[in-house]
Amino acid sequence: MNRTTIALSTALALTMWTSTSTRLAHAQDRTARQDAAPPAEDKSGKDGAGESPSALKAITEGSAKTEAAAETDASSASGHPRRRAAPPETFQEALENYYADDFVGASAKMYDYLTTNEQTVENYEWAEYFLGMSLLRLDFRQAASEYLFNVAKDRTKPEILPEALQALEEIMQGPYDESLLDGQLLTDSEFGYLPPYVADFVAYHQGLADLRDGHVAWAERIFRRISDESPYHPQALYAIGVQRLRRNSMTDAVKHFRQVLEDPQAKRDLRNLARLALARVLYENERYRSALKIYDTVEVPELSTAEASLFLEKAWTSYWLRDYRKTMGILYALEAPSYREYFAPEKYMLRALVYKNLCHYIPAKREIRRFRFRFGETLDNIRDRIDLRQDDRLRIAALSRGKLERIRDFGRKLADEADRIATIGGEWTEVGLDDKLREIYRLKTERTDLTLSAELRKETRRIAEELVEFEEQMYLLDYEIGLEIYRRLKKEDARRPTKEDDLDIPATGDTSYYEFADEFWNDELPDYDFFVENRCFDEGAMD
Repeated sequence: MNRTTIALSTALALTMWTSTSTRLAHAQDRTARQDAAPPAEDKSGKDGAGESPSALKAITEGSAKTEAAAETDASSASGHPRRRAAPPETFQEALENYYADDFVGASAKMYDYLTTNEQTVENYEWAEYFLGMSLLRLDFRQAASEYLFNVAKDRTKPEILPEALQALEEIMQGPYDESLLDGQLLTDSEFGYLPPYVADFVAYHQGLADLRDGHVAWAERIFRRISDESPYHPQALYAIGVQRLRRNSMTDAVKHFRQVLEDPQAKRDLRNLARLALARVLYENERYRSALKIYDTVEVPELSTAEASLFLEKAWTSYWLRDYRKTMGILYALEAPSYREYFAPEKYMLRALVYKNLCHYIPAKREIRRFRFRFGETLDNIRDRIDLRQDDRLRIAALSRGKLERIRDFGRKLADEADRIATIGGEWTEVGLDDKLREIYRLKTERTDLTLSAELRKETRRIAEELVEFEEQMYLLDYEIGLEIYRRLKKEDARRPTKEDDLDIPATGDTSYYEFADEFWNDELPDYDFFVENRCFDEGAMD
């Protein structure tokens, strides 16, 4: 199976590390030590900041007294003077700090222990793990992921592996380094036996990678390993459903989406994704009323890009139901300041279509002019063949989509964490950990910026092609409206008035009516109706 890997040197994680071959060469010397070091007492009475008690037990079982500390031959990468090798007591003090929730002190001492000793020193792997966990508790997630990555990738202490993978799972709940954790660890490693929950986590990400690479049979075989009681089970069902949609297997896709909704382990966000997928399938099959009912059950964050996208899909559904008032109400909700940057050229076309169908030809042409005014500069830039990444509208639209949105969010997280390094100082400065973290974040930021630039070039091109297609459709619609204005209407083609045409506002009743004054209230956005009369000729007008 081909796996995409990125050459990121693990030497960046710890300055004084030797190669893995060196570590293995000294394995016999390491295991020959028999004297166990006493465990550190948890003076705070806390349960290890969330780690299992087995972690500390495993440390003490495999630990041994070391010889007198000797000065190492190398200095830290930050240029600090050489320091003497930290004694075993430094590791024990770091453990005490960690279990007392002093994560700054714990991380500084663990880093000192790692950078002033050879990899053959006892408890080296545990020091890596607790350094990563200390950084995670301080919300330096990228630095934590690099140290925990080394623990999980090397696997020289199998008892630490499940703990490290669970910590990485926590990191992956937000923006994270996909190239490192997905590409180089989870999808490119064989971990052997793992506890059931951790095994399900690994199986899901490995199966997802196979699906993305087109290895459907392999992915489904891996997904079958996931327990039915695991929260990753409904996620696997949803992934298979999406793959079936891409293959136009609508019936099978719907079955998987419904299974997601029935799974008690499915979380709210996943349920909403399944509902949205079902509504889209119904829309494509022209079952608009059923689609609209499901759209109404989808929950998305208020004033988000996801909500704007949902509004637009509901507007199209209402349009095909010929509920023009509701369609226009939704479209006007998209004019709210919170959605102003949302890239939706089709809203102008949809409004023009509604006006055209109601014989409001001048407003219909006005919407076409609004489209040209809104996107004219961008369309000129496309025709002038400039670097599309320099166009603000295309760049903002690209950065709000899929993979690019994740990369953008990860870049922001990197910048936030890098800025906070200077707020620690003290113990970190003494051992050079602050300079080491600055180097880690600098290199990762440079790599992320390169990835973002390359992906942005491709995505802005795709969006530009979409915009040009909309422009062509607007030209065609403009032409059709012109024909409609001068078309002779036959009596048998005349439209009869309906009850929905009655725009009279009652003097009394349970409903209050207000004239729209370009003020948007967030809680009212989903309920807007737009009162517009139908000006098409009826039979009476023809007589």
